[in-house]
Amino acid sequence: MFDILIKVSPFFGLVALGYLIKQKQIISVAGQLYLTRFIMYVSLPAVLLEKLATTDFDMLLNFKFLGAYSFSLLLLLMSSGALGFLVFERKASHAIMIGLGSVYANIGFLAIPVLALSVGEWTSIPLALMLTIDLVILLPLASFFLQLTTMQSVDNAHTPMKILKRSLLNPLIVSIVIGLCLSAMRIKVGEPITDILKFIGNTAGPCAMFIVGTSLVGRKISAKPYEAGFISIFKLCIAPFVVFVVMTSFEVSPTWIMAATLGAAMPCAAVLGVVAEEYKVMPFQASTAVVLTTLCAAGTLPFLIHYFPG
Repeated sequence: MFDILIKVSPFFGLVALGYLIKQKQIISVAGQLYLTRFIMYVSLPAVLLEKLATTDFDMLLNFKFLGAYSFSLLLLLMSSGALGFLVFERKASHAIMIGLGSVYANIGFLAIPVLALSVGEWTSIPLALMLTIDLVILLPLASFFLQLTTMQSVDNAHTPMKILKRSLLNPLIVSIVIGLCLSAMRIKVGEPITDILKFIGNTAGPCAMFIVGTSLVGRKISAKPYEAGFISIFKLCIAPFVVFVVMTSFEVSPTWIMAATLGAAMPCAAVLGVVAEEYKVMPFQASTAVVLTTLCAAGTLPFLIHYFPG
């Protein structure tokens, strides 16, 4: 347990460093934006492209894994949303936001770099498949139902079709598609290219954790923290348990069960606060959930990684 804590502590130390530097205004908003774009457009796509392009395509066509993860997402969305609807304000939009917060994990900025170091680089493959489902199915679906329940204008920048279009053009998705195509066509990527991709990809972890820290600046605990607490408990405790049980029942390989469970145990993605603000649905509670889950994950993740010794 202590060894795992030592392995992941530098990552969360970078979160604290990013928070401190942004709070002291050492880095500007423009600098933060450029670093975020570098991660999104260069370093993380390099990681995903290199891993997928050099992996046997038969391994990527893991329908058991994809089906199990999709089913667990649906189960978590429905159960957390329904329970949130009954316990808190009985509004459909609130239930949708609670459901989204309970399952939408920070896989891109946290899971891929942290698990690559602490567990193994092989985790990038199942995590990439999970990220694809989140960006292409989960986020547009939640946005569609938020659109219906809040009756936003069709010209809104976050309409379901525009969300889907941006998701498909997301550099992470583009790199995943290219990697899958190269793997499917059995095209061997030259060693110089893979070396460059690995070199660039090595910057993803430190930069991503630093940006997570800067994104926490200005987020305050809500005056109504109960919904945020509910989302946090569901996200960090119940979600990984459900994913583990579903994956096991689908007879997914133990190593991929481990990757999926740890991926599901990641804190809420920062995008949750953006979506909540756009639709004016629990914006303070969503931001609070991002902060709470990120802080608590510093303790829960080492525990779970230690639980899966394999």
